Amino acid sequence: MKDSIRLRIVQEAADLFNANGYRGVTLSELATRLRMSKKTLYLYFSGKEEIAEAVLETVLKAITLLVKEQMQSSDHPLDIFERVFMGIRGEIAKLHPLFLNDIQTYIPDLWAKLEAFRSAQLTFIEQLLKRAMQEGHIRNINPKLLTAIMLESIERMARPDVAAKYGVTMVEMGETLFGLFMHGLRTDSC
Repeated sequence: MKDSIRLRIVQEAADLFNANGYRGVTLSELATRLRMSKKTLYLYFSGKEEIAEAVLETVLKAITLLVKEQMQSSDHPLDIFERVFMGIRGEIAKLHPLFLNDIQTYIPDLWAKLEAFRSAQLTFIEQLLKRAMQEGHIRNINPKLLTAIMLESIERMARPDVAAKYGVTMVEMGETLFGLFMHGLRTDSC
């Protein structure tokens, strides 16, 4: 019962955060939508920041599962990479740029957690690149260096503030980076 109430709080908070951003949501508003008191909310979470962390954690867990499942596949490594990227894109799209921008601006510790997660999860890229290179699907490039370049590009460019600066979405930014890397890596035979 406790887990189902907690999940309900997180789902409702996600909807509110995506509609109004982190800053634009109050615990009173969330409690009203859930038809419970703020006191009841505090039984499950210590505050709004912890609720935002739970919302983000839901997406990160889904991405972790996606990567794990795809890495067990024996399919073409670039197909796996594309499926993982599309899945990550779909999960990140569940988080409105306003919410992500507010996290980046107002909850730097939570943003740092997201950045650390990206770094840790993207180690699968190096494994897939090594396999793709061994199978002759991509040019012979140092996979560790290439992974570092990809990761740095993603960390620096796929951010709400950078996307807004160039008038694009984070999804567009990610898709462009992905396309550049994938098409630039392929051998002529692929």
